[in-house]
Amino acid sequence: MTVIAALSHLRRNPPRLCRAPSYTKGHPMTRHLLTLLLACLMLTFGPGVSPAQAQDGPLRIEITEGIIEPLPFAIPSFQPESSEAAQLAVDLARVVADDLTGSGLFREIPASAFISTISDFNAPVQYADWKAINAQALIGGAVNVQGNAVTVKFRLYDVFSGAELGEGLQFSGTTDGWRRMAHKVADAAYSRITGEGGYFDSRVVYVSETGPKDARAKRLAIMDYDGANVQYLTDSGAIVLAPRFSPTGDRVLYTSYESGFPRIYVLDIGSVQRRVLESAEGTMSFAPRFSPSGQTVVYSLTQGGNTDIYTMD
Repeated sequence: MTVIAALSHLRRNPPRLCRAPSYTKGHPMTRHLLTLLLACLMLTFGPGVSPAQAQDGPLRIEITEGIIEPLPFAIPSFQPESSEAAQLAVDLARVVADDLTGSGLFREIPASAFISTISDFNAPVQYADWKAINAQALIGGAVNVQGNAVTVKFRLYDVFSGAELGEGLQFSGTTDGWRRMAHKVADAAYSRITGEGGYFDSRVVYVSETGPKDARAKRLAIMDYDGANVQYLTDSGAIVLAPRFSPTGDRVLYTSYESGFPRIYVLDIGSVQRRVLESAEGTMSFAPRFSPSGQTVVYSLTQGGNTDIYTMD
């Protein structure tokens, strides 16, 4: 059984004495989680403990450190299907490789070690050449650019079983959004191999600070998870604090001192339009958060020196 197949098997058939922990979709599988999984496997399938031993005291497992061997993968440059796609094909493959390597669960095999490559997206894969360099996963792709439109095709192969892992995928977008398509390819590869949701196609909202210490300018900004595609959402005219995405990722709640007092604003990312959520005079509002449904906001409100927690639609 290959490593890729084994990961999928363990997800479908967890050991009897172990239960997989629950965590939010898109959260990376950490070293601690894998260490716990190994400990559970040892407890379930390892050397048994006799009843006499069990009566002497509770079984104790001590974990001092986790040891993980990242899964080796190969990703040749994607194939350009038009003259305009040549550089983009190289850049897309690089972002996918950086995403997977950055997770800590994968190790990229350098192109200098390749015996063969993928010269045609639809050509048969020479699995023996990839086995020879110990690649366990192979990622192939093709890019077509027509004007401002980009199409990315992607396939993932399990080298040791000699078969494609899942069906091929295709993403379409604009040249400005090519990095997001690369993150989507990385998410698909990550999900198919680990069985967990990918997190590369995600964004971070934060407060950007610039200027000297005695005159710091703060602006609300968003960026890709890897720090690329920074977009500023507000100017530096007022202090902004504690931004939070809505569950759907299309709105941001934050606190602003624009009026002289801390007030809650909601901002639509697509249009960059914003509005105050509550406007009671003489009040101060802090720490807004969306509910899981995105239809309710919880926040703190100060009136007459007293602070309480409120909710509103």
